[in-house]
Amino acid sequence: MIEILIFFLILIILTFISKKFGLFPNFTGENHQIFLDEKKIPLIGGILFLILSLYIFYEKNPIFCFMIFFIFSIGFFSDTGIVKSPKIRILFQSLIITIGVYFLDIQISSTRISLLDNIIEVKIFGIIFSVFCLMILINGSNFIDGLNGLLLGYCLIILFILAKLDLLNFLQFEKNLLLFLFLSLIIMLFFNYMNFFYLGDGGSYSIGLVLGFLLISIYNLSGNISPFFIILLLWYPCFENLFSILRKNKFKNSPIIADNKHLHQLLFFFIKEKFIKKNLFSNNISSILINSYNLIIMLVSSINIYSSNFQTFLIVTNVLIYFIVYKYLFIYRFEKK
Repeated sequence: MIEILIFFLILIILTFISKKFGLFPNFTGENHQIFLDEKKIPLIGGILFLILSLYIFYEKNPIFCFMIFFIFSIGFFSDTGIVKSPKIRILFQSLIITIGVYFLDIQISSTRISLLDNIIEVKIFGIIFSVFCLMILINGSNFIDGLNGLLLGYCLIILFILAKLDLLNFLQFEKNLLLFLFLSLIIMLFFNYMNFFYLGDGGSYSIGLVLGFLLISIYNLSGNISPFFIILLLWYPCFENLFSILRKNKFKNSPIIADNKHLHQLLFFFIKEKFIKKNLFSNNISSILINSYNLIIMLVSSINIYSSNFQTFLIVTNVLIYFIVYKYLFIYRFEKK
């Protein structure tokens, strides 16, 4: 496919130019960035994903392309230090997503929870609920983007599960276009693992938005998939966000200020101190372990995507495992001495 070759060349050229001229460096001195390599790796992954997304969606949904672009721009301004305030970023995110949800009519149609369904049947409340869910996902995607390949790998796993179940057919994309999407993301994943670039806020926001849009669309079009299957697919970034808010509130820290106590960061330190000393290897192994678990749990969930009881059981299992692992790693990192 000529498109793959062109995308690959864009990736190589953009990476080379960024490194040569020191464009979009990753390290700005923020607390959570001590986990990144000390070298100034360019934050161009978001630009690459933006190019990929616009190519995939521009014919079918040009309005959604504008939405992706503006969400990416918020992250890009954050990456470049133009917009430093998390409150301003959240304000603009909510504004853009609200406009997009309204004009694209991508509201969540049903949750199979009677009380909540009665509320979201009212259009304004339905919009608010959909915006809230997308905001949790977008910022949760940014939270887990602290290890090479973690977010890109997670995105590929979700797309793989959707393809395995033939759910992508609901979106009526051409097979060549879907193949191009998969191959492009695999190439990005490889170069991300090799430390050629990072996604940055622009990339993580964009990936979260695209995943949310795809899954809401598939759920609404399918009619009988359990909404808890969709939640299961997105449980990790969403729960990471919600748990982080609760954790920071407990310790009286601002929920919108980045810290170094996320699960993937604790796992990184554990592996680095116990097994592998080099940052890059510890980084990549940590990412692979987390995504391997998520792949297994999603494959199990795909056995019965129509049963809410089955999917709820898996979600609760995930949360319990998360708490157990998190507590162990937290104690090891901050209380072992």
